[in-house]
Amino acid sequence: MKSLLLVLSLSLTSCTPEYDSEACNMLSMKKYKGIPHAHNELEKHCQGIKIKYTPELCQSALVFLMSHNSLSKTKKKFGDPIENCFTGDDVRRFSRD
Repeated sequence: MKSLLLVLSLSLTSCTPEYDSEACNMLSMKKYKGIPHAHNELEKHCQGIKIKYTPELCQSALVFLMSHNSLSKTKKKFGDPIENCFTGDDVRRFSRD
């Protein structure tokens, strides 16, 4: 009986996603792109975690991408994960490299 409870509790906790800085940054970028569940998940699980890729940074990066027409320059300036702020359409429309 104890082993069954142990297995059950381990399986339930292993299904719970971990919300660290990286996961919360991804949620922030998804929120910026307008993915519906991202806002709620960010508010629910990322309080107190420092977010680097904020909507303001994503907006600045999009303006940079639009004015420089280079995803590689944008990633160099803002970091590789910044690409997750953009939709595929953003990249097709504004990146020439």
